[in-house]
Amino acid sequence: MRRSSGVWLARVGVSALMSLAALGVSGCGPVQSTAMISEAEVALEKARVVKAEQLAPYEYWSANEYLYKAREEWGYADFEASMDYATLSRKFAEEALKKTKEAPYTGSPAGPRRVQDPEADALERY
Repeated sequence: MRRSSGVWLARVGVSALMSLAALGVSGCGPVQSTAMISEAEVALEKARVVKAEQLAPYEYWSANEYLYKAREEWGYADFEASMDYATLSRKFAEEALKKTKEAPYTGSPAGPRRVQDPEADALERY
């Protein structure tokens, strides 16, 4: 009798461990996609602060729309798609941030012309 209760206890223990493992694996999707959405939100906010909407509009709005889609898929409990869209959103937001930091200088590299040159002035009129 003692022997059979030990086997029964081992089977229950293994079953409990398997159930916990399955439960733990199923909980990763929502947690990972939520974390990825949060990271995408932070990256998009950083891009917004540096005026990426004007300086890198394609990347900014792509990030914005991918984030919207990530939240939508999360709402439908499609966590894998949500994570994919959030990853794309973060990628585009970081690209927008990079582009705004590398925005070209709009002024003249030589600065304003100080020497009066009548020939150059005549050419600029045409």
